[in-house]
Amino acid sequence: MLVEFKFSNFRSFKEEVIFSMEPLTQNGTNPNTINTGLKKIPQLYRTAGIFGANASGKTNIFKALGFLRYMLKKSSKMNVEDIWPDETYALSGDNSVNPMSFGIQIIIKDILYDYKVELHNNIIQKESLYYTPISQEGSAMPNRIFNRIMKDNKAEFEKSKGILQRWCDDTLNNKLFLSALVNNYNCNIKEIIDVYNELVNSIKETDASSISRSFSINRIAEGNGKDIVNLLKKADLGIEDISVREVPVDELLKGPDVKKEKISANLMQALINKSAKVFDVKSYHNTENGKTKEFDLENVESNGTKAFLALSGPILQTIEEGNVIFVDELDSALHPFLVRYLVSLFNDPEINKNGAQLIFTSHAHYLMDGENLSRDQIWFTSKELNNGFYSDLYSLSDFKKITRRNSSFYEAYMNGIYGAVPFVEKING
Repeated sequence: MLVEFKFSNFRSFKEEVIFSMEPLTQNGTNPNTINTGLKKIPQLYRTAGIFGANASGKTNIFKALGFLRYMLKKSSKMNVEDIWPDETYALSGDNSVNPMSFGIQIIIKDILYDYKVELHNNIIQKESLYYTPISQEGSAMPNRIFNRIMKDNKAEFEKSKGILQRWCDDTLNNKLFLSALVNNYNCNIKEIIDVYNELVNSIKETDASSISRSFSINRIAEGNGKDIVNLLKKADLGIEDISVREVPVDELLKGPDVKKEKISANLMQALINKSAKVFDVKSYHNTENGKTKEFDLENVESNGTKAFLALSGPILQTIEEGNVIFVDELDSALHPFLVRYLVSLFNDPEINKNGAQLIFTSHAHYLMDGENLSRDQIWFTSKELNNGFYSDLYSLSDFKKITRRNSSFYEAYMNGIYGAVPFVEKING
């Protein structure tokens, strides 16, 4: 479960911002929460929405998390000459002297993990991992797993028992120690393995693109798509079933609408090696005479239907496994009823039994109704607070003089009370 994510000096964000899934008050009456049963953090929200004008920084929050996860995945393969992409804030002359920083807190079972990284000039300046037992019987005292800091061009380590000094000495300055411990040194310390797997495998990022649709289609092709089809039926999209057939390479090349020269050499090699697949996807609709008719999904179904299909697979898997999913532009091409429906899947404890969490960006301001999203679940990105240069992130709970529950915040937002709306100038005739 995600508790908190913070970062600074990344893309449009200059100063540190903190996003949290904790209720402002842990009094047990907050809606849409997971009751963790833990002493220090008894509740976490199931859902949270991030709203704001276009180009205000919403997507960059997800990209910051994605960059941290990208570093964890790639670090173990880094060589001394390899360079990380420069994603630092670029609109200030002095910010190049500051590091990009990332920090994330997650709960795995009864343990709170706190992982932090600072990257500057392609060198890991700081990296630390702590864990805190927070069960009712736990001490709630943080325990250091490792702490790494660059001093005089050399990394100095403080480490727990079981981490060998030679692992510290062998870790390149541009490589994350957490990644190296798991992938290069086969470290078998449970806390290290657990937190790495959670960050790399249990947190997902998606949107309604064709890439996500491929994930859903793959699930159907593997025989695990009954829940996806059922969700499409419940959404009243007119679809009764979906079939998926892998198209063999020789058939693909002989097809009347496919020319060999249109297939790139890389794709062709991937198809031959079976590291890529091409599917023929059909949707089925009921006819007036009670039968079903087959259609080509890609050419016949609406963008909204394809968007819902794209989100269905990742969302259902997340709920099933009790993981965390970040969805960019949740409302893209979807009817408001469908957007509410997807949010309700996570907010409903009878459906979301394993404590999965949904964090999304959106312009679906109708969700600010005090029920789908309460005050602490609503977040904003804005630039006008900082002279229009760098992005800011803040919660509706930062505004003290508002009703806490059972209130619609939509009208106040549309009137600009909370900021995070565009100021559009008229075109002079």
